[in-house]
Amino acid sequence: MFKRAFSLRYVFNSSYKRQIPKFAAITGGTSVGIAFFGKSEDKKPDLAQDAGISIDGKPKNFDLIVRNADELYDNYLIDNCYNILKKFESSNCSELLWRLARVVCEKGKLSKDPNQRKELILEAYQIVQKALANEPKDGCFGAHKWYAILLDYVGEIEGNKSRIEKSFQVREHLEKALSIFENDPTTWHILGVWHFSFANMGYATRMVAKAIFASPPASTYQETLHYFLKAEQISPGFYSTNIYYIGEVYEQLGQKQEAIEAFKQSFKMPVVTSDDAVIHKKAYEKLKKYGVKDSEVV
Repeated sequence: MFKRAFSLRYVFNSSYKRQIPKFAAITGGTSVGIAFFGKSEDKKPDLAQDAGISIDGKPKNFDLIVRNADELYDNYLIDNCYNILKKFESSNCSELLWRLARVVCEKGKLSKDPNQRKELILEAYQIVQKALANEPKDGCFGAHKWYAILLDYVGEIEGNKSRIEKSFQVREHLEKALSIFENDPTTWHILGVWHFSFANMGYATRMVAKAIFASPPASTYQETLHYFLKAEQISPGFYSTNIYYIGEVYEQLGQKQEAIEAFKQSFKMPVVTSDDAVIHKKAYEKLKKYGVKDSEVV
């Protein structure tokens, strides 16, 4: 259903727009890791050991833990981020648990072993369920967002029928996330993918959906475009996949020139992760289809 739905490189912190330095694209941001952990083993801070628990259930050095973990994740230092957050797996802190689920999910996506990928995705899903169960009264944006993302991944593992069955719940949690924090571009993007998937649903999938629901999920390309453009409005150029999807929607609407411009913009964006590489290739293929010369985009 969600063809490229939740393969987000930085389904990250609320309003943070990651600016990837050139060295990060080449080295994975090694110098950031050095800055956090230093060169000497005995100088590395043990955030878990010094954490303690405050009266609201958060570790006493919560802000430091989150800041370090988010910086590492945003610079795609996945293993380093995991090493920080894994220590808090037994906690009931929703904010730390959804971040742990996020990084475990990313480790799964990076795995070349299908069985290990499945195991890590299911592990991440269990963690985010715990994050949601411990959600504070004022809500937890990240827990709802990542529950939706991982619920869809679980549906993918279980098969197309299961994925469709879970689709309304996926949308519900994404909308709940936006009701808590409305200025997160990636949540708008994911909702755009949700709507695109149902606007672009093939006949066979539509028949499965009709067999499951009396009124199966449906959407339009105009509605889909609203979500992608809203994401761009919040954070212009934040994600090559979002711009690529805008091109695909314009293509479906018959707006050829707008589609070409979106594919050009998507193609020109930096390639940092495997997701970026996939979109870079797809955008290039679209441009060649429309007869755009390399000299016009390079």
